Amino acid sequence: MDPFQKPSKTITTWMLAAITITLLLFVGKMVYPNATNIVLNTLWFVFFSITIIFIIMGILIIFGLKKEVSTLLDMILEGSFSVLDFIQALKDFFALLKKRVKELLLIIAPVFSYVLAVAIYLMFLYLYKLVGKYYDVTLLTVFLTVFLFSVIGIFTKPNLSGLEKRGWKDDFFRKIKTTFTDSLEVVVFIFFLTMDSTKLFFVPEELNVPLEAKVFGFNLMARGFTLDHAKVTLTIIIIAITTEIIRNMLRIIVAARKYYLESLRIEPWEIRGDKQRYLIIKDSIRKSFGDAKDDLLKFITFTTVLLMVFIAFPRLKLLSMAVASLTSFVLDLLIVERLSSVRENDLISRILTKIFLSRSIKMEEVPNPVNIG
Repeated sequence: MDPFQKPSKTITTWMLAAITITLLLFVGKMVYPNATNIVLNTLWFVFFSITIIFIIMGILIIFGLKKEVSTLLDMILEGSFSVLDFIQALKDFFALLKKRVKELLLIIAPVFSYVLAVAIYLMFLYLYKLVGKYYDVTLLTVFLTVFLFSVIGIFTKPNLSGLEKRGWKDDFFRKIKTTFTDSLEVVVFIFFLTMDSTKLFFVPEELNVPLEAKVFGFNLMARGFTLDHAKVTLTIIIIAITTEIIRNMLRIIVAARKYYLESLRIEPWEIRGDKQRYLIIKDSIRKSFGDAKDDLLKFITFTTVLLMVFIAFPRLKLLSMAVASLTSFVLDLLIVERLSSVRENDLISRILTKIFLSRSIKMEEVPNPVNIG
């Protein structure tokens, strides 16, 4: 409260404070009489002491000790300033403490995301195992794949405006969102790797049972590399890879269109002519392809490793991969910003890229040996 605000405002503030304190004491007298009596007795003793001091100073002035009383009043005033300084020091201490707590929360914000991601993993795994104990899990697998990848797609929706709110709360929740999205993608990957395992030590023994998943007589729990129904397995793989190729082509087309429109803004094609327009289209496609080349290499690496891993597991995982690709494709069509944004890979794809692509780059950097002989 500002002590030097307008007089009318000051009087109103103090009146409201006095009325509020009176009402609190009145309510306290009825609800907590003993505690209220202690407060009232303390206040009575304080005001009684002030009254005694006031009377003593009056008597001293009567006996000619005006100068001493004036000095005493100065001491009381300076003492009140000390109280104010102490209150200000407390405020500064709590402000500093609040700042340090906020900094600590920003540091440990990822921990909240990791704990939440692990909790989600266990929740869906227990649900999946519980349903799989009694029923076919094909439809449940498709539903969970669509749901989880839709959630990830919504969380990773790009902000093309470039405007981000600044502030501690915004930074805190932004950090939680980033780490949660990253960890959620890893959790989803681990979930699909372990969903059919019968040797999970953190799952009750009665839920560590073989699962059943069939579609039109096609056993989805058979290994992907088995020869029976090999055409169906290959069809699932083709659907997954083709969908991902189309998604990457759409990204290139959207980026090429952007470059093309930028070129037309500089000089309309009517001035340049049809032939020049064709050259602009080719140049725009080259630029967009050059921008997307790194993402294409990462996509090829990640998809190849993922296929190699999933082929060794039941075909149900390959079906999940195909459904995930189709879900991402639909999200690209619904959220067009995903096609024109810089792709942010999850932790697993970054690790695979680090292992395989960095190795390829190092191999390319090795100079050709000089033929001495």
